[in-house]
Amino acid sequence: LLKSIFRAAAPSRLRGSRHLNSIAMVEASPVSELVQALRTDMRAKLLDCLDEMPGRKVLVMDPSIVRPLDSIVTPQDLKDHSEQRFILTEHAVSVSCSQMIFLMSCCRAELIDRIAKQIVADKAARKDRMYVVVFLARKAEQCMEMLNRRGISANVKVRECAIHFFPFDGDILSMEAPGVFNEFHVMGDPSGAFYLAKALMFLQAKFGTIPTVHAIGAAGKTVVDIMLRLRKDEQMSDALKDPKPSQEFSPPGVPSMAPHGSQPPQHREGTQQQPHEQQQSGTELGPGIDEVIILDRRVDLFSVLCSQFTYQALIDAAFGIVHGAVDVSSAAWAQERTRGQAHPILRNGEVFLSHDKTYFPDIRDLHIDSLGPLLQGEAETIQKLYAEKDNIKSTGEMADYVARFKKVQAKHPLVEVHINLAQDLRNKIQSEDYRQHLKLEDDITAQSSQSPLESIEDWIDDQKPFHEVMRLLCLYSLVNSGVKAKQYDQIKRSIIQSYGYEHLLTLCNMERVGILRYQQGKTVWSSIKRQFNLFPEDANPARDMSYAYSGYAPLSARLVEMMKKSPTGWRACQDALNLLYGPYLEFQQQLDVSEATHANAAEQAMAQGRPSVTLVCFVGGVTYGEIAAIRRLSEMEEGRRRFLVLTTEMLSARKLLDSVSCETVVNQVPPEEPRVGQRPEERRRGFCFW
Repeated sequence: LLKSIFRAAAPSRLRGSRHLNSIAMVEASPVSELVQALRTDMRAKLLDCLDEMPGRKVLVMDPSIVRPLDSIVTPQDLKDHSEQRFILTEHAVSVSCSQMIFLMSCCRAELIDRIAKQIVADKAARKDRMYVVVFLARKAEQCMEMLNRRGISANVKVRECAIHFFPFDGDILSMEAPGVFNEFHVMGDPSGAFYLAKALMFLQAKFGTIPTVHAIGAAGKTVVDIMLRLRKDEQMSDALKDPKPSQEFSPPGVPSMAPHGSQPPQHREGTQQQPHEQQQSGTELGPGIDEVIILDRRVDLFSVLCSQFTYQALIDAAFGIVHGAVDVSSAAWAQERTRGQAHPILRNGEVFLSHDKTYFPDIRDLHIDSLGPLLQGEAETIQKLYAEKDNIKSTGEMADYVARFKKVQAKHPLVEVHINLAQDLRNKIQSEDYRQHLKLEDDITAQSSQSPLESIEDWIDDQKPFHEVMRLLCLYSLVNSGVKAKQYDQIKRSIIQSYGYEHLLTLCNMERVGILRYQQGKTVWSSIKRQFNLFPEDANPARDMSYAYSGYAPLSARLVEMMKKSPTGWRACQDALNLLYGPYLEFQQQLDVSEATHANAAEQAMAQGRPSVTLVCFVGGVTYGEIAAIRRLSEMEEGRRRFLVLTTEMLSARKLLDSVSCETVVNQVPPEEPRVGQRPEERRRGFCFW
């Protein structure tokens, strides 16, 4: 079975793209040190926040942060700091504790209704307890307004816990804030950009000011503007708090004296120390971030809509990865493995990829062509070891065999699960529909003479899956700077007739973003392909970042690569950047004396071979294929740059289209309560002024 995976029947784009096993660039690197320091800091903050309420307490958590919290704290940590733990649902919980803590994300204002139901239910049961709402990472005005509207603001205490993101991997920080792309580009709401700017300020407070800043796109520029404003406000606040009297009353050259008996401030292990305290104590800042690149998702929508071929990206496309877990309960092999017995890997039909720190990191970024032979080798190794038990002749051989057997026995369920996942992916990519979609995608990106719109219209009439049809239609619109008016009007009518009138607002949102629109002007796709070398013809597929998309190099990764291709960075390719959406900017941030000294020491260390650390921020989400390409870029540069990815969410083509969809809004039942001051007879009759 394994020998046949991903062979002759594979589409043409899947062939000839074998690449070697990726080098582990993350472990034992400055990036992993940064992430580990952040994890320790966030764990200490969360537990300290829970300990602020002494005594018996129950913890009720936002369901969207339960799994991300696993990357910071263990279940035992929460058990040690709270008596009971529940998920915040529509139904109130019945407990006897006198304190209840609600832990929720500041982006989930709709959960305030559930908190209100819990408080009302406790009042009806005559239970007197203290309520505390802890917002991650800050209390939002929308949430505070909803607390006032529900009439429970006087019943709860509000706290903040500065956890801005979750370390999902050794080089990935995710804010887990879905819908930022839709909020900024469709609704015009810059809240997501503000939260990302706050996260960048937190990183700079932790590791020092980032010297070099690059940004592209409207959302990227907004993040920079907010960050600079916050930094200016912080500097003014520090100046007012610390007027530095020692410089006024101490003679020149004489160090200032601390008051008699004063002690330096003590900090609990894992907590944050302010930058001015670091400078006064004379401690080093440790590993820092050398530059940050902020990318607006709108700049590169091609990489979201194009097909990806790494193992993790295909799993996300086929099953969907939610907070590091994959739901495979619908697969026949998963139902068979869990029938009547517990499986060490499958839990309630889910595979927790983020919990596997030993095997999955070695195969997640593999091209799908390379996965079959690797799994075959692992299976053969396990079978050989099991067969060695018949040849054991001495006690020493038995002890050695038992030690090796325990390691293989722990890996066996992992290999079994990944073999079955690979088989499901094989069936998907070898299906006739997938081949047709892949061929049409190639025709769109190559701008072939045959118009792909005819095939797309046929699929719309056949009511093929909505997300797949819209993915190809939006890709066609982006490549060709829109769709001709006559064809676009016909396509819109076909979409509404085939998929329902509820998608009318979806089309309006896509037009507002520019992902699907009427054709305006000439296309610049051919110039973008040439300027950024998106389809390299002379590159080695096994060594180039284009392996992740089987021939297409992600534009976002090319932007990161071009930063170091020239000593002047993006200034050397201004003509190419002018072809993309939105403005771009790059500048140097002003450093204080201590940070300048640290930056000079870092430059000397880099000259001696220490890799630099580059923070790549995605405003609106990043795909697993882009992350694999960025990791490959670090290998291509021989590790001279190590990348830390900060994203608002993990994105795919389906999630992008869902974020701009208005199907649920159209199907929503209108409220029945009358307006303030309206009589019942006026509501029955309709508008009162008639």
